[in-house]
Amino acid sequence: MAEPRAKARPAAKEKAEPVHERRGLGQRIRAVMVETRSVMPAADGAGLSLILVIAAMCFLASLALGAALSVGRTSADWARDLSGALTVEVKPSDAMPQDEQVEAVVKLLKETQGILRAEALSKADTEALLEPWLGKGNVTEDLPLPRLVDIRIDANTPPDFDALARHLAEVAPGAILDTHRQWQTELVRTARSAQWLAYAVLAVVAATTIAIVTFATRSGLSANREVVEVLHMIGARDKFIASEVQRHFLHLGLRGGIIGLALSVATFLGLAWYGGSASSFLVPVSGLRPEFYPALAGVPVIAALVAMITARITVLRTLHRLL
Repeated sequence: MAEPRAKARPAAKEKAEPVHERRGLGQRIRAVMVETRSVMPAADGAGLSLILVIAAMCFLASLALGAALSVGRTSADWARDLSGALTVEVKPSDAMPQDEQVEAVVKLLKETQGILRAEALSKADTEALLEPWLGKGNVTEDLPLPRLVDIRIDANTPPDFDALARHLAEVAPGAILDTHRQWQTELVRTARSAQWLAYAVLAVVAATTIAIVTFATRSGLSANREVVEVLHMIGARDKFIASEVQRHFLHLGLRGGIIGLALSVATFLGLAWYGGSASSFLVPVSGLRPEFYPALAGVPVIAALVAMITARITVLRTLHRLL
């Protein structure tokens, strides 16, 4: 009788092994992404859906944060460049030849304290500046173009702009000083508006994530009401159940956040690659600066913490209603 029993054991083993082999690739990926160690039942499809939703929220949050950081740094760089630069526009005048006007302007600028450099642009340079607006080959010879003088000033000891404008008009009729102050003000205002818009998107994403986690937590507790009742019967307290649920949502939030972060990084890298060989609407398309990527790394952590804290608060408020 010992031999049949010995032969029955391998038969049972042969039936148990195919159970693991029947798990497809999709099931294995879902097991890695969804299954967590908790006394609560696994979330299965609902947990995977929550991961995808959190991933989408983190993707949008990362894009908004990266855009806010990029706009702030770019506008600061542009404002700094504009604050240290001036331009003199020398229009054609009957009182004086244009070349003599330019020479008089450059001579005055070089003698003015606070000006580091003054360089007159050639007619070809001026035409090159107009080509993006008028089109290549549309700048004709008979078009009365003003001559431009590029100026770099000392930001610590700038010249008196009003006095300089008067002196330029005296030595060269038709010479106009452009301090770029209007452009700088408009640029800073637009940049701040874009930053506040990005931060508003972050606030909306955070509020949406909290609402989704709250709904998912309540649904999970309602679906697992019998499990919660059994835990209470064996002496488990509300804080223990809340800790189990919050750990579950912490894992889901962290996994979804990592997916969203990876998608956002891929998007910024794609923009950087595209911006290296193309432009859009006269504004260079660029990706995220390397120093801003560590800031994006905090998005998954914050998303996981928000999911965990929201789940804990929701559990503690909901348990006394279910029991």
